[in-house]
Amino acid sequence: MKGKRRFAWMTGMLMMGLLLVLSTAPAGAADPYTIGFVNHLTGDMGPYGQSLKKGVDLAVDQINAAGGVKGHPLKVIFEDDRGQAADAITAFTKLAEVDKVPVVLGSASSTVTLAICAKAQESKVVLVSSVSTAPSLKECGKYFFSMMVSDDAQGEEWVRVANHLKVKNVAVMFINNDYGNGVKNVFVKAFTAAGGKILIEQPFEDGGKDFRTEVLKVKQAKPEAVFIVDHTAEGAIVIKQAKELQLSVPFVTDVSMVAKETLEGAGAAAEGVMGVRAASPSGPVWEKFKADFNTKFKTEPTIWADFAFDTMMMVAKAIELGGYSADGIQQGMFKAGETYVGPSGTKKLNPHGIALGTFEWVVVKNGTWVTYQK
Repeated sequence: MKGKRRFAWMTGMLMMGLLLVLSTAPAGAADPYTIGFVNHLTGDMGPYGQSLKKGVDLAVDQINAAGGVKGHPLKVIFEDDRGQAADAITAFTKLAEVDKVPVVLGSASSTVTLAICAKAQESKVVLVSSVSTAPSLKECGKYFFSMMVSDDAQGEEWVRVANHLKVKNVAVMFINNDYGNGVKNVFVKAFTAAGGKILIEQPFEDGGKDFRTEVLKVKQAKPEAVFIVDHTAEGAIVIKQAKELQLSVPFVTDVSMVAKETLEGAGAAAEGVMGVRAASPSGPVWEKFKADFNTKFKTEPTIWADFAFDTMMMVAKAIELGGYSADGIQQGMFKAGETYVGPSGTKKLNPHGIALGTFEWVVVKNGTWVTYQK
């Protein structure tokens, strides 16, 4: 009997404890607003996706610490596309049809984003890329947004660099995907229209490890400068092998290569390489982001983490303005962009939902990317 009484007493105490917890829980606690995320979390392009994830994580921490959006905490479901279009489509479909999210953040690669933007329109789910920039993305439809200025503008910025360097006969090396072709095509058209001559348009493949054949073809063309559009992994190899093969002309990179990973991969060969990057990370907004990022991750901000931070903040503001639905977010994004200023710059959107922006020139000096003094 003593055992039964003791069991009954313990059961009673547990019930009292449960009732106490329930009675002290916040009344009417709001369900979380769930956001989807599809990006390259593993594979050769993993550094990009992981950096973007950190930017999103930091933004969510700050939003939730301030009370969430209309009292609802934000929750992000992270999916890995491994840099592959097929995996991205599978991940996006799961987020849209199983998790029922009204908005998905992703992807970094323009090729991958192009693969899922049609699915976004079909599903009526908002797709917001932090950094996809291919010119053809403007055809994605009303549910697509990008937080980085389009390659239409980047290609034209390269023409300004060429004019500054006073080069008229140049080579273009480009990764053979939607992103690489997009930047290359805009630059070639604008440069030739300005009176320049493209001596060679040299593609190379995503995931390659040896580009000596491509570099030698460029060297034989005898350009005054080489403009290269690529990701960090392959681009670092190209720069290093160009140095080994004594291709001693100025190299100018695109925004994707302005990252510490390029410097780590190319080593001393990167010294003197020029590049363009979107926006200008400076001022109080950037300094606060930099300090917050360092506090959370114990490192300096990584490539495009600021764009991912701003993407999440923009989406949160769009939900606040338009409501937690695809159509509400779609309308709210344009309103949010009118006044938003974050560490990656302003986010006023053009009619295609793509951020307007500016570029700055940088150069590798003493192993670090620094602002280029014109």
